[in-house]
Amino acid sequence: MRSLTRIASKVPAFRLVALFLALAPNALAHTTWYVDGVNGNDGNNCRTLTTACKTIGHAISLASSGDAITVAPATYTENLNINLSLSIIGSGATMTIIDGGQAGTVVTVGQQNIQVTLSRVTIQNGSVQSNGAGITNYGTLTINSSTITANSAYTFGGGIMSNNTLTINESTVSGNSLSYEYGSGGGIMIWGTLTVNRSTITANGAYDGGGIYIASGTATINNSTVTANSAYWGGGIENFGALTINNGTITGNSAPAGAGIYQDAGGSVTFQDSIIANNPGGNCLGAVTSNGYNVSSDNSCGFNGPGDMNNTSPRLGSLGRYGGPTQTIIEMLGSPTVDAGNPNGCTDSQGNLLTTDQRGAPRPGLHKSDKRCDMGSFERQTD
Repeated sequence: MRSLTRIASKVPAFRLVALFLALAPNALAHTTWYVDGVNGNDGNNCRTLTTACKTIGHAISLASSGDAITVAPATYTENLNINLSLSIIGSGATMTIIDGGQAGTVVTVGQQNIQVTLSRVTIQNGSVQSNGAGITNYGTLTINSSTITANSAYTFGGGIMSNNTLTINESTVSGNSLSYEYGSGGGIMIWGTLTVNRSTITANGAYDGGGIYIASGTATINNSTVTANSAYWGGGIENFGALTINNGTITGNSAPAGAGIYQDAGGSVTFQDSIIANNPGGNCLGAVTSNGYNVSSDNSCGFNGPGDMNNTSPRLGSLGRYGGPTQTIIEMLGSPTVDAGNPNGCTDSQGNLLTTDQRGAPRPGLHKSDKRCDMGSFERQTD
């Protein structure tokens, strides 16, 4: 067979372009596999909705790197091991449930050089006498519009343990725990890189870092809420790495020995356009940096940037459903956080404008008179 190089030497340029365009789709094509826990059968070829697999694990065994698995509504009692780049797409977190059956980690992403996406699923009831009951991640993992809940590990990462790169978008990590008396990271334990966008971390528990424990690396929290987590140190977050919180709401986290956010020696935490309030045990413990336009309900954070407010009640409502994919905490009318964000626009740590809040509502508010963004993860749409 003649090589493409020899063919190319004899084909006019415009025809050569057409040739490569014709070949490219075949070279780049990936397969979508289908799973239906109600009507599927693992004896099927799993290539169509009507010939779907019954289990996600079987679809993974058929897949090649870069493939996608579409999962119909059902509860799947499985413990999944993923060792290739793959997308798993459910039908909504309330409808597609992957249940570990208290029999181990629910989802394990097992290799450093793979990229995995989990979307629109619930990961629940993982139980291990080690680390990472809901999810254990060694690769590059992205979680979209999902819920990680009711998982229990022994030492680290009741909900998620990540030892590489983890991104969480529009998701909820809630009600995860550790059984070891001195365990760390009830919701999330991270070594490496963590990015949390428009998500809620709530009602998780540990000895250190009830919501999130950052053992090393970098973490960025944008437009997100960390609330009602509990620990002995760092009820909401305990940090040994480099943490940045942009338009975050950190409230109602309990830590009798050390604050809503516990900044350990050797790490750093930077706040901008954020609310830190009403954390029993104090809002902050350890040195923090302000890029401005933050409010703390006590004096523990010592904010000293432009537009900062200390010992000021932000007048927040309760955690609830106010639109969007996750629960949020509303700012009450007359809150000092309204129209109190950076007058040049609320941004992430890279200086990119945050044009929506945690719910996906416009930031600044759609019907505001002065078009200035609010502090925190919730943007009121009127003044």
